[in-house]
Amino acid sequence: MQKRTLRQITQSLKELSKKGWIKSNRSHNTGIGKTLEDHLNITENNIALPDFGVMELKSQRFDTLSMMTLFTKSPEGITNTEIRKRFGYPDKEFPKIKILHQTISGGKRNAMGFQTKIDEKKGKLLILKKGELLGYYSLTFLKQKAIEKIGNGLILVRAQTKKIRRNEYFHYKDAYFLKEIDPTKFLAHSKYDIRLGVYHSGKNVGKPHDHGSAFRLTEKSLPLLFKIHKKIL
Repeated sequence: MQKRTLRQITQSLKELSKKGWIKSNRSHNTGIGKTLEDHLNITENNIALPDFGVMELKSQRFDTLSMMTLFTKSPEGITNTEIRKRFGYPDKEFPKIKILHQTISGGKRNAMGFQTKIDEKKGKLLILKKGELLGYYSLTFLKQKAIEKIGNGLILVRAQTKKIRRNEYFHYKDAYFLKEIDPTKFLAHSKYDIRLGVYHSGKNVGKPHDHGSAFRLTEKSLPLLFKIHKKIL
């Protein structure tokens, strides 16, 4: 793996941005990353920075509305089966089966009274229902799962896009150096989904379907999850 300094990477990105619109080297979604790697002469998706270790190179379209799931897991202290039993409501097609579909955004209490809250002293993200503690996630665990999904260090490059005769073109406009995931940021920038449903078709029709409890966030929110957040382009 070729080692480069952050200054060298920054200079390469500035030169790339000055080129303006560049035709994608590959069709479909992965074209933005492949084109970036080719123009930076990077053969793999990681960059070794002497002062910061190995960083993942990630690219992103400015207009992306994509959501990403960091992980799916029941909280500690309570099972999804118990949550379904206590707070679920009858499915319209299979009324004997309780379902529960809830989203908590930015930690704010939703219409049914579900809420998430950070307890930094105990190192936990708490799952609450009208102030009652249901369960929790360890902040250490949240950080670990986020690192597994997106890494603990990124060079994130964003581009404007356009299409000409079915070909996509990119103008790489800005970039960020991101380091050290901060799990307390999950509360402000992620959505916490509880999806406990029922199978409406297939061999398990009429049986409970546990989609799990998931942390999701928009790709645009990625930079906000890091303690070190430096614009380099």
